[in-house]
Amino acid sequence: MTFMRERRFQFSIMGLLGLVACIALNFWLFRLGALWGILGLNVTKHVAIAFLCQALGVDRPAALGTAVPARRATPRPHIPLS
Repeated sequence: MTFMRERRFQFSIMGLLGLVACIALNFWLFRLGALWGILGLNVTKHVAIAFLCQALGVDRPAALGTAVPARRATPRPHIPLS
């Protein structure tokens, strides 16, 4: 039930306008030709994935109450001289 209370994924007006613009652009590109339409779908797919990653919080810093694991320093490569 706690998952249903969270409202993280919501469309803003700009996001909804962007979605409608991408769909309209794809229809127009398919009128120009199949290759242009497929290229438009590819761009739209990447835009949609970027929007979803941003909305879901991928690569967002952790919350203040959670511990972030420390990164280990990788040793520099050693090349023997002899």
